[in-house]
Amino acid sequence: MSRPSGQLPSTVSGRSVRGVRVTWWYTYISMVVFAVFMAFIAAAMLLFFHLEAGGGNGWLVLVSAVLIAIGGLTQSGCSWLVRNGMGAGWPHPWATVLLLAPAGLAWVLTLWLPGGAFPGGISLWIAANILAILVHGVTRRVVIGGGIALIVVHWWAGRLITGVAVPSEAAAQQVPPLIFFVIFVPVVFLFSAWWWNIVVELDVARRDAAQLAVARERLRFASDLHDIQGHHLQVIALKAELAERLMGAGQPDAAAENIHEVRTIARTALDETRSLVRNLREVSLEEEIANAKDVLEASGATVTIRGVLVEDPAVRTLLGLAVREGATNILRHAATATRVSIALEDTDGGLRLAIVNDGVERPAGEVGDHGGEGSGAPTGPGAPGGGPASGTGLSGLNRRFASSGGAVTGRYDDGAFVLEARLPAVPGRGRPESSTVRPKEPTA
Repeated sequence: MSRPSGQLPSTVSGRSVRGVRVTWWYTYISMVVFAVFMAFIAAAMLLFFHLEAGGGNGWLVLVSAVLIAIGGLTQSGCSWLVRNGMGAGWPHPWATVLLLAPAGLAWVLTLWLPGGAFPGGISLWIAANILAILVHGVTRRVVIGGGIALIVVHWWAGRLITGVAVPSEAAAQQVPPLIFFVIFVPVVFLFSAWWWNIVVELDVARRDAAQLAVARERLRFASDLHDIQGHHLQVIALKAELAERLMGAGQPDAAAENIHEVRTIARTALDETRSLVRNLREVSLEEEIANAKDVLEASGATVTIRGVLVEDPAVRTLLGLAVREGATNILRHAATATRVSIALEDTDGGLRLAIVNDGVERPAGEVGDHGGEGSGAPTGPGAPGGGPASGTGLSGLNRRFASSGGAVTGRYDDGAFVLEARLPAVPGRGRPESSTVRPKEPTA
């Protein structure tokens, strides 16, 4: 849905960027914790099964356990490459070596280690899954298939090489955990990468939608401007050319008439251009409330709207500006706001607009900065030095309200910030009916 130009932005880029960054760190830390945990489990299982098989070859067990631990660390580091997205491409050769070398050496050494047939292949299987995230298509299927083959071959060949007779009952007991690791590891890594990929794609789509909305609005304005200026300029050019010919033909009166028409058409074009810009900048109370509700809810806040109907165009414009400024302040200075209320009340003294948001802490010993554009500490009733809100945006808004006999103030109230705009009753305007202010649905 498009919004008129000059309205609130359709996206909250700062908050969105933070959300994407937090999602990435959550995904990455999850993969790191899982890789380290699996390395610990594999090393513990190696020691346990080796002791169960009779022990011995202490140095080989130690080297294999160290390689599995190193593999867990290199896999944690290489998990950072997942940030580039699924199918980003084969990693750099050095990254590939760091990812596969420790796990591959552990895979080979544990073939000759009694009891290492099952746990010795786990580290390489984890490395294969991280690599599968980075490649795509047929290569991904080959890597997954090759990893499964390597862990199964290691389980079978390890018992065969070591010559350790494993009773069929013990071998059967190892099959369920083997299948579990084969299935569970790719579920964790591939699902984490898939989730991160979805978040990135949604963020890109959001940015594209915002750019498309801006481009669509620019195209609309350019089309309207062309319709106005193109026709008039063409007529002006023809009239000026005709006047020039008439002057050369010795008909000054007819030429003067055409020149007068040129001046009239130029003035008409100027008026229509100004009207176009004026309509572009026109502030609608319903549209401002709809914009504020959309953008604040997109930032994660719950928005409550209630109020009265206002018919006076000048008052509606002032209130619309106040809603825009209040919503902008919340986005800039209260990024953690979860609840926002916009209330327009008909009081004995006129109209009162109150925008209340949480997520604001009053700095100790001072009022703090919660103004509009630029710096400035809003003050008001209930705050030290109460008075009109300051800050470039709010100061300008207060001047607009003051010209109509009103005022804009801001104050802190129990962990919330209250932006209050008041307008006096105007004789002859009449008292509007009380009802809920419903945001106007924008046209597509």
